[in-house]
Amino acid sequence: MSAAAEPSTVYRAAHGVVDGVWVDAPWLAVDASGAVTRTGVVGDRSEPTDAVVRDLGPVMLLPGLVNAHSHAFQRAIRGATHRRGASDPSSFWSWREAMYRCADALTPESIYAITRRAFGEMLRAGITCVGEFHYIHHQPGGQPYDDANALSLQVVAAARDVGIRLVLLEVLYLRADHRTPALPEQQRFCDAGVDAYLRRVDDLRSRGIQVGLAPHSVRAVPRPALEAVARYGHAHGLPLHTHLSEQPRENEQCQAEHGRSPTAVFAEAGYCERPAGFTAVHAVHTSADDQRQLGGQHVCACPTTEADLGDGIVPAVDLREAGVHVALGSDSNAVIDLVQEARLLEMGERLRGQARLRLNDEQGALGLGLLRAATETGAWSLGQADRSGRLGVGRPFDAFTVGLDDPFFHGIAPPHLLDALMCAGTSASVRHVFVGGVARV
Repeated sequence: MSAAAEPSTVYRAAHGVVDGVWVDAPWLAVDASGAVTRTGVVGDRSEPTDAVVRDLGPVMLLPGLVNAHSHAFQRAIRGATHRRGASDPSSFWSWREAMYRCADALTPESIYAITRRAFGEMLRAGITCVGEFHYIHHQPGGQPYDDANALSLQVVAAARDVGIRLVLLEVLYLRADHRTPALPEQQRFCDAGVDAYLRRVDDLRSRGIQVGLAPHSVRAVPRPALEAVARYGHAHGLPLHTHLSEQPRENEQCQAEHGRSPTAVFAEAGYCERPAGFTAVHAVHTSADDQRQLGGQHVCACPTTEADLGDGIVPAVDLREAGVHVALGSDSNAVIDLVQEARLLEMGERLRGQARLRLNDEQGALGLGLLRAATETGAWSLGQADRSGRLGVGRPFDAFTVGLDDPFFHGIAPPHLLDALMCAGTSASVRHVFVGGVARV
């Protein structure tokens, strides 16, 4: 507990996680700026007596979830890729064709609308911060808009209007693969070169937008451009994200071009030089050598999308043993529920290892371990460790509550409530969501 200036509001809950620890009857004092100034338990003598008290009722109070990887526009094809037709939409690559058709038809207005819808769904699911891996930049055919960042600004506007924290993971996309220039349906994604891309990033940063750098993949970006992005990211302290080893074909193409794995290419290009500055999204088809090279960095697992696309199971246990920090994302947004992502991460590892209790924290608590992947680790991945992912003194009050009056929780003893949520529940029981002390749900 810590003393600070007197708060404007004290929030009480039946149970919660504060400073990473399970607490019965917690209270948090929040000042007018939306920052937590004190914490304690109901009945202690340190609770402010001159603040407005807001009892949230029979709920668990938890740190706001952090979605480290989203493609908001793909929310538009939810349910539209599950019928087998003449072209056999049964693989990742045929799913990609349906996604490209959707991307090519979007206007600035429809990008704003679908992004706002996806971000609103995220808030209702307890997500208070999102890393949007944004790669639709230009007009169909590739001609830039008068403002080269027009579509990125639509994403920023959607986040602002919904009230969710955003890290714009601005994507660099230059080609189809090392043998093939960008396909017609990829032209909207492509900048004229890495210099044009970095000029757009400079412009976004000059507008005060939280930005991360995201070369789309080793397939879509040649080695010299990868190196230029890493140098810029290190110079400005920006998070670096990429898709990595999602599909075996990606690994095969990388071996054909570079004679090594995608992980090795990114490591040699400088992406693993800063502690935890690099996030490899998916990393499904990584070897033990790859996992060692990623030690100290992040992998963002997106289990519902990886299952939907038939990618495979993220080897989360192997990654953790190699010193990799595992975060979570909603990726294609067919499902927007980080509780389900966390559970599927654990259940996938149970199926893969034919054993239970795979992703517990250091003290053996599975619920806390999965919650940490969905909160603190994601915030760290996005360069937001001081702003998101944890409830504590000096941090913004980004939080959500889970209603314990939901029949799902009836008869569950308090020490098991978080385990029940993370291992068997969904976000359907979310009751309140706060971002910076502002009630959003």
